[in-house]
Amino acid sequence: MDNKPIRQQEHGLWTSVLTGFVLAIVKGVAGYIAMNKALIGDALYTASSAASTLAERLLRRSWKSRRRAASRSEHRPAEGVGASFAQMIITVVLLLGGLEIAIAAVRDLMAHVEPEPKPFAIVLVFLAMAVNEAVFRYRYRYMSKQKSNTLEEMIDTHRYSLYSSIIVLAGMLGTIAALELNEDRLYYVQPVSALLVAIILWRQGYRLARQAIYGRLVQTMEQQDASDYMETVQRVRGVIAVERLQAQEHDRGVHIELVLAVNPNITVLAAAEIAEYARNLLLHRFDHVSRVQVYTIPYTGGYPYKSNHDWTAHSDHSSGDGMLH
Repeated sequence: MDNKPIRQQEHGLWTSVLTGFVLAIVKGVAGYIAMNKALIGDALYTASSAASTLAERLLRRSWKSRRRAASRSEHRPAEGVGASFAQMIITVVLLLGGLEIAIAAVRDLMAHVEPEPKPFAIVLVFLAMAVNEAVFRYRYRYMSKQKSNTLEEMIDTHRYSLYSSIIVLAGMLGTIAALELNEDRLYYVQPVSALLVAIILWRQGYRLARQAIYGRLVQTMEQQDASDYMETVQRVRGVIAVERLQAQEHDRGVHIELVLAVNPNITVLAAAEIAEYARNLLLHRFDHVSRVQVYTIPYTGGYPYKSNHDWTAHSDHSSGDGMLH
């Protein structure tokens, strides 16, 4: 098997993380020197994006280790707890940082502070945007070839990073225009830009908090996981179709919710037995699965399907393993 595409994707990920941290430091220092709160907020967003990508990478590795340990009946590693905790720390920093920037921006608006433009900061933001876009294109090229399930999330993060930088530039250019045109009202552009950047920080913090609390869909983690769950359940005797399968990551394992279509002619007790068997099968076969909820509905897709007599008769003469062989 050729691992070159995987190595290229890994190289793109680490390039993105390292570049993100470097750009965040440069932006933060420049924002502090220029006393530009919007630029400091933009630096915080860039740092959080890089840190979130790194935490996601560690979480993926922990789940792969957990699956390998489960297959060998070994002790399950707990690296994922540290990655999830890191994501919660990033969320708190984003929310509190956004709040602090918003309060400072409102204070500047109320005090009618006249910001002093720093041309070097404008050049730096332009350069940072160019570097960020180049790294994004590099990583996007390999992730699109691999049809990565995290591609959509990466595009959304990059889009709002671009919005944040554009807002920062608009605030700086507005300050220069205020000096050139002697228009006092344009001085409000920079504090307003800081408020808008704070809103972007809150949005990113909310997204990360939602992922940490409600878990992450397995489809965004590993498509193979969902396929394994689906294949296992479809082999259970009495299951005609899997109408819905949703799996979410949590610190203590994967939570699965299933909706199974069964023969509409069987009894409620028989449907409950099918659901219970499917639940126990997933819990025993996949050691990293910690909770399974199964719901059954009558199959409405038309014939052919087993009648109640066929199913119960076959069950009586089966070996009792509940699986289709």
